[in-house]
Amino acid sequence: MPKILLATVGGSFQPIVTSIRSLKPDRVIFIASDGEKGSKSQVIGEGTPCEVRRGTEVIEKLPNIPTQVELGENFQSDRDLILIQNPDDLAECYHLPYKYICQLQENSDNEIFADYTGGTKTLSAALVLAAVDCGIPLYLTIAATRENLVRVERGEITQRVDTSFRCIHGK
Repeated sequence: MPKILLATVGGSFQPIVTSIRSLKPDRVIFIASDGEKGSKSQVIGEGTPCEVRRGTEVIEKLPNIPTQVELGENFQSDRDLILIQNPDDLAECYHLPYKYICQLQENSDNEIFADYTGGTKTLSAALVLAAVDCGIPLYLTIAATRENLVRVERGEITQRVDTSFRCIHGK
């Protein structure tokens, strides 16, 4: 059964790398913002687009995420990259991943799950909504001890999120 992870991409690549290494999916679908300053560069950027920063100082530059986690032929940008034009538009951020999840669910052999750690608040919220609506498991990558409230730092863990609290059909 192929394991497929949908992951939102934001300003920090480290939590996504942690999630992929922890969950060991066969395929990753990246949901990233398009445009000149979009997060898509962390997925398909040439050279070393991923930056490790300490404040404003860049202390290390690394290859894009698929290269770092050695996805190789399992990553095809035309198939595995959902580009969002406006990462603050809830409708767009929801509908594109929702349709994609529904298409993946047509093949009952797929094990599909999502990590909403990266991306804008709207993009993350939209993936949570789509995942819950489609009934797929959710994961979140967090620091083992969270001291930085701005972003997840190295030393993080990926854990499943309990969605059993949700109301089903108004109950």
